[in-house]
Amino acid sequence: MEVALPEIQTHRLVIAIDYGTTFTGIAFDTPLGNVVNHIEVVNVWGNRMQNHDKVPSVVSYSECSYKENPEDCEQQWGEDLSPNAVAMIHTKLQLDVNDNDAELDLILQALDGMRDLTFQYIKDSGGKPIFPRRTPEEIVEYYLKKLFVHLRNTVDRFSPAFVKTTPVDIVVTIPAEWSYRAKNSTFRALTRAGFNQKSFPELQDVILISEPEAAAIHTARHLVEKHGVDFLEEDDCFVLCDAGGGTVDVVSYKVTQVLPKLEMEPVTYATGDKCGSVFINLAFKQWLRELIGPENYQKLDESPVVQKITAHDAEGPHMREVMAEFDSWKRKFKKGYRDIKIEFSEDSPLANLDIPGKVFGAEFTIKSETMEGFFEPRVDSILDLILGQVGQLEDKRHEVKKVFLVGGFAQSEYLQQSIRESLTLRGLELYAPETSWTAVVRGAVTFGVEKEKNTITTMSACPRSYGIAQHVAFSDVESHVNDQIEDPITGSALAKDQLLWLIKKGDLILSSRPKDVTGHVTVQFAESGPRTGSIQIYAYDKENKGDLPKRLMSCENDLTKLYNLEYDMTRIPVEEFGCQRVNGLLIYTADLKLFMKLAPRTLMVKLMMGDKEISRKSIPDPILVSIK
Repeated sequence: MEVALPEIQTHRLVIAIDYGTTFTGIAFDTPLGNVVNHIEVVNVWGNRMQNHDKVPSVVSYSECSYKENPEDCEQQWGEDLSPNAVAMIHTKLQLDVNDNDAELDLILQALDGMRDLTFQYIKDSGGKPIFPRRTPEEIVEYYLKKLFVHLRNTVDRFSPAFVKTTPVDIVVTIPAEWSYRAKNSTFRALTRAGFNQKSFPELQDVILISEPEAAAIHTARHLVEKHGVDFLEEDDCFVLCDAGGGTVDVVSYKVTQVLPKLEMEPVTYATGDKCGSVFINLAFKQWLRELIGPENYQKLDESPVVQKITAHDAEGPHMREVMAEFDSWKRKFKKGYRDIKIEFSEDSPLANLDIPGKVFGAEFTIKSETMEGFFEPRVDSILDLILGQVGQLEDKRHEVKKVFLVGGFAQSEYLQQSIRESLTLRGLELYAPETSWTAVVRGAVTFGVEKEKNTITTMSACPRSYGIAQHVAFSDVESHVNDQIEDPITGSALAKDQLLWLIKKGDLILSSRPKDVTGHVTVQFAESGPRTGSIQIYAYDKENKGDLPKRLMSCENDLTKLYNLEYDMTRIPVEEFGCQRVNGLLIYTADLKLFMKLAPRTLMVKLMMGDKEISRKSIPDPILVSIK
């Protein structure tokens, strides 16, 4: 008789990354199996950095101040910046500019930085910014790369020797309402920064979890440990609010089991908004600008990145000094607090500023009611989010009595007071645990450790790029002269075989959602001409750190001809096409949509005209086996 041998469990490494608008947290555990062992939060960040549980999400491209002695050079990230560094801040928020208001806001910021396109200003500035082609994704990658190098060099569990044979899971946290575009940029930045298969040879899964869900996992268990098993009972519901620097997210959970271990399940849709603590800082900056005037304000913040052709959030040394003091007051501020006085330092260009009735001896006053005005719009938005969750629970016939407030902004006494007063009137209790700042990253580790029992969403990278070649209108600026041809139907100038990449190598693929994209194809034909044709699907395997190739003529030998998608529009009535007369000929135009969807081992392609399917094909591609 054969005896089944017990399964041998091995240690694995679970890493959680909580990249935030203002601060970033890293935590890890080395469990045996699927039980949490001991979660360690990284709190040592190197020379000239304070050893806190998080590190500022700040990076600079400025030169260090110790060129003659590189060993003493500032790291130019976190808190270790050179005195004159221009710091890139709040970049996370720029990953998710998905609506017209947000895009308009960035345009207005750029125009403000460029003095509304004043010609003399652009001429004086040299016309180009110091970092003219840094996208938000590239800035995040640059920051995370510095973070990765630090972890690898200083934390034993991240060393090449340890991870060479250790199974690794990486858990990435994101806001609740984060677009695919923002998820994709976050994933690409992380993998390019070093959190990838090359650095971790035994990488198993890259797992995605929303910030409020991760926070709820840790916070509920922590409060039960602190207050006892009676703190939460089976079928109890609670609302978790994760108030961070940029985003605030809320979600509601129902307790399904208390003993032997607390278990719970989400019962509402997570919701969120951009109303975190950085918007208090932005309100203060706007108020300060009005107080001292645009010219004095520009002297205070001479950030050359913001002044020139860009809309990135950045701070120069003098503004950074003012904001550090404002932040310290912001954390202390509460209802009934006294007026706050801030003085420009001796090194500030405004050290001798006097403005009658506003600034005296370089000192200005923020009245208590003004400070409350900075807070109140954010408080109101957070309350709306919380009460929206309460409403969802009531619609589902669930009673809720407890609200948990976590995150960096949750440490604000003013926020706690305001939320508590409002919730008390509604018979709800507010809890803000002492571990609130690291609740997200700790909960993410727990989620990763217990992945076998969770329904997880994994992230993987698309192994190659997919696209098509098409003729487009010729541009004297953008097109290559060797690509110019004449349209045989209209006689207009075209640039032949310009590549359109619908899916790019390294793009994020979520296990919970197929990767699908849409491209637009225009087909023209004469009245008596054929209505058939084909579209060649190309694949490209090379790394595309920079731009992908744009011209078929320059790279055809490097491409794989994956499939020639044929189409036939003969049966479609001509009345459904666009129509114009060119040089006496009647020309019809079909505006088509080309859909691509990735699946394991297969690329699905579909060509549509309106709601009519013109062509469809499942194209086998063994390279897609890596997709989970």
